[in-house]
Amino acid sequence: MKRLTSSMLPVALCMAFTTARAAAGPGPVSPITIIQGTTANEKATKISLMAVEEGVTKEIATSEVNADHAFAFALTKPVEGFYYLTYAPKDLGTRIYVKAGDQLKLKLEGNSFDQQAGSAENKLLQQWDKVASPVTGPPSRFDSTTFYSYFPTLEATMPKIQAFKKQFASPNKNFSNLMKQAMDVDVEYAAMRFLLIPHSVHPKKEQYPAYYNTIIKDQKLCDDNAMKLGNVSAYISMYSTFRHLMNSEAMGKMDAKDRFAQGLNGFCNEHVKALYITNSLGAYKTFDGLIEAITPYQKYLVTDLEKKRYLDYEKSVRKFAAGEAGFNFSGETPEGKQVSFNDLKGKVVVVDVWATWCGPCKAELPFLQKLEEEMEGKAVTFVGCSVDEAKDKEKWKQFVKEKEMKGVQMFVNGWSEVTKFYGITGIPRFMVFDKEGKIVTIDAPRPSTPELKALLEKLLAKG
Repeated sequence: MKRLTSSMLPVALCMAFTTARAAAGPGPVSPITIIQGTTANEKATKISLMAVEEGVTKEIATSEVNADHAFAFALTKPVEGFYYLTYAPKDLGTRIYVKAGDQLKLKLEGNSFDQQAGSAENKLLQQWDKVASPVTGPPSRFDSTTFYSYFPTLEATMPKIQAFKKQFASPNKNFSNLMKQAMDVDVEYAAMRFLLIPHSVHPKKEQYPAYYNTIIKDQKLCDDNAMKLGNVSAYISMYSTFRHLMNSEAMGKMDAKDRFAQGLNGFCNEHVKALYITNSLGAYKTFDGLIEAITPYQKYLVTDLEKKRYLDYEKSVRKFAAGEAGFNFSGETPEGKQVSFNDLKGKVVVVDVWATWCGPCKAELPFLQKLEEEMEGKAVTFVGCSVDEAKDKEKWKQFVKEKEMKGVQMFVNGWSEVTKFYGITGIPRFMVFDKEGKIVTIDAPRPSTPELKALLEKLLAKG
């Protein structure tokens, strides 16, 4: 792969071609693959070329965008398949098909492209994007439409989509197999995502078009080709959430372990199952919790990359394992006194990470105060750790006073060191530490459940 500078695109392409021939030596030379074009995005300064590695996109090259909004890539011996052109590596971007020797000239417009010169595969891909765009386009924009308009569009477009799929044909077997998988994933993902992103108005289940009842199957994504799609990782997560939505009553009665198992067993391809597992790792904030949940399913982590994705996450939570020392964070009390975590050793410590603007946090407060009363006189310290910003410090002080909040109240000035250390991105979060300041759990039950009180009583009983 070669990174091309903005002012020398034609020269760079020529040099890349010459270098490829020279390096090959005598004999047949594999033709170099060229991807070049322009973008309608006048603010773009760089474009990334993403490949798909076991279900996840990975940046393999970048090209600066020159003053004429042009970009270019030169590839030697690319693996044939889907690639993605994007302005930001975290975004999926524009899907294209690449094979050895292709000479592609494209004009990027949003997440679509106009092929000005290139391949039969990309011509078919462009036709698919045009047919499917009424369904796949609107859901990607916040409240760009409501179900009153989207559902009729979905129902009107599905016959056209089915007709396209029925007549779709390509002499390229690899491309044909990928497209058959991609077309289903594209439409299902878009339809599911529409239901699950915020809108000003949401439909009831009885208002869903019949198409939604066709999405859930006993076994999904049985083909290995699914792992060659750049959007399959997002699809897996979306499908799991959609199943929960459609079967909320039944799944609501399951515990977390059963829901995880049911989600995993909803896919039949073992590499897809592995991706489902690694997609789910973020739900486990503690080493012990991770080990307990994932150990029964580690048999699905077979490839080096699957194992690496898991082990990288395991390493990231090992510092949070039970028995390891808690982080010595500090904060300011309403009276202006500095208090650190290590000052609290000698008692069991319950830390409540919260904010005055957090509705769920305030909903837990009555339960927390009741628990504090029940634990009064026992060796337990309750710590309120506010992540309100500096501008709201006085608001925090007033809230603490009005609600007569007890225990140790600390202001840590926003999403600061304690939240970064423990990877806290959502609140309320409750954490429990033993009398020596060692971690019991950094993802404790909430006071509104009986489990937190039971945990504290168990710790106190140990002496």
